[in-house]
Amino acid sequence: MRRLLLLALVVVGLAPGTFLRTLTDARGAAAVVTITPRPERAGVSGELALTGVWELRSAQAHFGGFSTLAHGAGQALVAGSDRSFLLDIDLAGGIPRAVPGSFRWVGISTRGRKEFVDLESLARDPASGTLWAGFEAQNLIVRYAPDGRRTIAAPPAMAEWGRNSGAETMERLADGRFLVIAEGVVAGSDWFHEALLFPGDPVAGAAPARSTFKAPPGYDPVDAAQLPDGRVLILLRAVRYRLPAEFDTMIAIADPREMRPGKVWEARIVERLNGGIFADNFEGITFVPSAQDPAKGSIWLVVDDNFSVFQRSLLVRFDSPR
Repeated sequence: MRRLLLLALVVVGLAPGTFLRTLTDARGAAAVVTITPRPERAGVSGELALTGVWELRSAQAHFGGFSTLAHGAGQALVAGSDRSFLLDIDLAGGIPRAVPGSFRWVGISTRGRKEFVDLESLARDPASGTLWAGFEAQNLIVRYAPDGRRTIAAPPAMAEWGRNSGAETMERLADGRFLVIAEGVVAGSDWFHEALLFPGDPVAGAAPARSTFKAPPGYDPVDAAQLPDGRVLILLRAVRYRLPAEFDTMIAIADPREMRPGKVWEARIVERLNGGIFADNFEGITFVPSAQDPAKGSIWLVVDDNFSVFQRSLLVRFDSPR
């Protein structure tokens, strides 16, 4: 009974808005965002060089819950939250800076006053600026055109994915294909996750090739980022059920050219984050190429603070692998 009670408390603590924050601000209220460097470096290990840690803060009540990252225009990031807000972050000065006025709501409202807000993954076309967002609970992919037009699709290949274990991972590959991986495991497994490779825009309706991504037991894929050489970094997360909860994160590298329909697709672990402030809920990863040499660049991660007083919104930067 004691273990069950602890588990229940942890689950409640991970629910957005629990312990926590009363949402007193209007959703459209302006957010003044500060990004402050943190000195911590202990708690990471592996092949990547840690080059920066920052904490994001704002008094705006809806700020936080960042669950995904995408490479923005030029030297920039787009962070997406599981309450369906986007935030633009400028990297041109060498350190991250929140773009004033960019914190905005992009969720889905229906005529029946129902809202879809569980945005968990982002992908972006660098040529057009078009964004795609994965809404996990509804198994939807939404395309946002630069002119503001929005198109909503429910890919049949994702229809049976669980409400809290769907498209946490989505990446638009350089050749225009889309990689989407389910957070939830295949029934009866602890490590297999369904992976879809769409031949183009998933909103356009083309059927994807299906394969199976193999993760370490207990770890779930939560985001992905393609490197200039074509390989993909996959962010993997495990939860340690304590109070407060602790998280164990791995970064794996895999080659989408090795994906085969109906076959198992494997990855190699290159980094681990599991100590100190890095034992937190990392949910987003992206790659930003260097302005001087696009074959090189930086890997960025973001933490989902679950709107909890026990957690924080962090940005972490690594050098790209050699």
